[in-house]
Amino acid sequence: MDNMRDIANKRWFMGKGGKIDFVTEVARASIAGNAIAIVRVSFDTGENRSPDLYAIIENENCIGGILEAAFSAPRTRFNAGAGEIVFERIRDFTVNAPEGCAEGDLQKNLSAIRPLDAEQSNSAFASDRLFFKLYRRLQPGVHPEVEILEHLEKTRFSAMPHFYGSCKYIDPAGNEYALGILEERVSGMQDAWAFFTQGAQPQEPLVKAAQETFVKAARRLGEATAEMHRALKGLAGTSPQAPEIPFDKLETLIRNAINSAANCEQPSGGRDATGAQDANEHSMRGHNIRETLQNVAANLPRLREIAANSFSTADTPLAPQRIHGDYHLGQVLVSDGDGSQARNAPTFKILDFEGEPTRALDYRRAVRSPLVDIAGMLRSFQYASAVSGQDSAPCERAFLEGYANAAHLDASEIRQAAAPYILAKAVYEACYELEFRPDWFRIPARALLELS
Repeated sequence: MDNMRDIANKRWFMGKGGKIDFVTEVARASIAGNAIAIVRVSFDTGENRSPDLYAIIENENCIGGILEAAFSAPRTRFNAGAGEIVFERIRDFTVNAPEGCAEGDLQKNLSAIRPLDAEQSNSAFASDRLFFKLYRRLQPGVHPEVEILEHLEKTRFSAMPHFYGSCKYIDPAGNEYALGILEERVSGMQDAWAFFTQGAQPQEPLVKAAQETFVKAARRLGEATAEMHRALKGLAGTSPQAPEIPFDKLETLIRNAINSAANCEQPSGGRDATGAQDANEHSMRGHNIRETLQNVAANLPRLREIAANSFSTADTPLAPQRIHGDYHLGQVLVSDGDGSQARNAPTFKILDFEGEPTRALDYRRAVRSPLVDIAGMLRSFQYASAVSGQDSAPCERAFLEGYANAAHLDASEIRQAAAPYILAKAVYEACYELEFRPDWFRIPARALLELS
């Protein structure tokens, strides 16, 4: 970047709202005429927050040259001045290329990798066969996604893209920071969120054939989820941690939103007839929002009580283990809905095993109940229902039945055990929506009112 202070304007910068004091380059590795830099972002002392480390690619459009040089051998090391940057290949993709890809084509495909418009907390780069994810904000320690992908690749878990390798920064003290992962770019599949929300209009029920397609896909997704959990059972993790449910944060956000909604009910004077009608409609919307907020606020004590008495590992059908940690339809690819394969036998690829990126690595690596993932997917089906206008119940039932059959458990028992995790997820969603998408607050609000 010409001016490293521009980091504050990047979508992946996680210090939004903080006043940056200065940005310092702490390490730099020159690779194939390009460079990877590690920078430290220090905040104003009044912010009361520790500095953050970020990874920067000098010329992102030429990242393919870096990756071609770095993954040319099973392990390459590059001096970064203060420390080093290390690339490791878990799979010899110059020989073991996917079906239909000639020997050595993947190695050549590295140089064709370019940025994608999919930047969030990380940055995405891809060619037609390869995908590279760059972790922007760096944290010391073992990264959950690298650890999980290595494990699943070794166990030959098929419902994920092939994992090819990773890279890391090692500082002078020996602390390791994951920088990114290289994996297969899957073709001929689509985002499962788009799949389950496609072609449905709220006022037009889905035709029977389409309903059957979605139910069949949901059942198969349940089976794939159980297979994922079974494959992850042998992976160690950090100590179990109690669920963190942000009730206090939600209470504050609701209180602030109620005050804002009350202001919306005060139409300004001096309007003509059309303006008066618009003002009345605006006031009505504010009234409805405020009523929903008040109803949720009134039920928070009851929801807190339910949460306090519900979480127990004694009677759960699923013991704590390593899990996905941020599981929803947007983290899954499904075989193309236009093809007979999706109608008859849908296949899935599960993505993004890093957990919630705002959490500490120890939390994301903790063994937790698989019910966390199950609850996340059930809530995702309900979000899809809110967008498409279709009833999510058939897909939820099919998902649980598929999971239960593959795990040799009872679907109704799983649903009952998942209830407190669904509550925890809905509280988290309500906070997110009030902060970033207030028009969507109605979706988790409905779940919270039903659970109370």
